[in-house]
Amino acid sequence: MATHAFRALTLLGTLTLIYAPLSHAETEKPVIAVFHFETQGAGSYVGPVVARYLMAAFAYLGKYEVVNPPKIVKIMEGWNIGEGEPVSVADAVAMGKSVGAMIACRGKVTKNKDKYTITVEFISTANGAVVNSQSVNVTGEANLSKGVDRIVGLTK
Repeated sequence: MATHAFRALTLLGTLTLIYAPLSHAETEKPVIAVFHFETQGAGSYVGPVVARYLMAAFAYLGKYEVVNPPKIVKIMEGWNIGEGEPVSVADAVAMGKSVGAMIACRGKVTKNKDKYTITVEFISTANGAVVNSQSVNVTGEANLSKGVDRIVGLTK
């Protein structure tokens, strides 16, 4: 199993490799669209909340331009994808392209008793390839944001 630091560097390195060939200017940041996550075993609100945590974490890092939540809600409504429902790779790519994203994120939050598993896939909108996938386990709903922080490398 990879160490925390290696996972964070791998994620950031992968996202940088996707973005680098597409850069038009030194100051441009890669655009990331984080779509609401599928929810299994918990209230339908949990997936969208975790997706918003991920948006906030990427914004905090300052290395990415994150598509704002109202725009994400609007595009998902237009595609008839409700909160907590799954987003296919093809839909993530198409919706990501429609908002100018180079990277589309989709994910799933699964609850089993008091344990939550957060899985995130990072998809290139250029070719539809899943370029990175991260998964963490946390105990309790209150720790979901900590799980997201571990995925993006903010904490161990």
